[in-house]
Amino acid sequence: MENIITRLQHLVNEVPRQLEVFTPDEMTHRPAPDKWSRREILGHLCDSAMHNWQRFCLAQQTDGVFQIPRYQQDELVRLNHWQQLATGQIAQLWASLNTQIQVVLKRMPKEKLAQMVVLPDGKPATLAFLVSDYLAHLEHHLEQIFSRKIERPTLPDRWKISAEQAIELLNNQAESNILATLLEKEAMYVEVYSPKKIDTQVSHDQDEIYVVISGSGTFFNNGERRPFAAGDLIFVPAGIVHRFEDFTDDFATWVIFY
Repeated sequence: MENIITRLQHLVNEVPRQLEVFTPDEMTHRPAPDKWSRREILGHLCDSAMHNWQRFCLAQQTDGVFQIPRYQQDELVRLNHWQQLATGQIAQLWASLNTQIQVVLKRMPKEKLAQMVVLPDGKPATLAFLVSDYLAHLEHHLEQIFSRKIERPTLPDRWKISAEQAIELLNNQAESNILATLLEKEAMYVEVYSPKKIDTQVSHDQDEIYVVISGSGTFFNNGERRPFAAGDLIFVPAGIVHRFEDFTDDFATWVIFY
């Protein structure tokens, strides 16, 4: 999620400025009667942002599976008259919408990423997939506008980090000091986790490996309990109920999702 937010912020910073290189004729030219112009593609990205902003919020409020309604993208492009509006006006709206989406994503509880949704085509997915797919859709259309690949910044390449550095990073977080993402690479990400008194996590939609950094206690895994200590490796398949119980105050662990 941190990587997605980083990429969104980069686009919000860069895209409005980069659009200034196009003339009005270049922005409104349609390559074919049934194809959108650059300006209409940008408007479509505003429509997409508005709908996905609502989806990201509503999915977190839903008990059970969230059904995602389809929206008529061609009709919305026509009704919003994107072709007739100034490019700067559309770009400002697009940047504002995606800035608010970042606010929602930054404060989304990690467990909400496993929320099940049903896509407009009827296929099941998770909220995590929905967020990732939104960014992929956004970058695809920006590549159409600019006729080139979009630069994709990632998290710093932390190829080596000590347990002490991980715990320090965790303790320095402004909003939460029980979980911090250290590395994210496509569907794999590494975290450091140190719950206080009670572990409230739920099952996840990815396989998971814990490597205990410090402390000891009991691990509950799919109905079975076993003691754990520093240095132990624990595997949890996707979808399995699990948690740490009766752990010492110095408990901390690496978490690897893939």
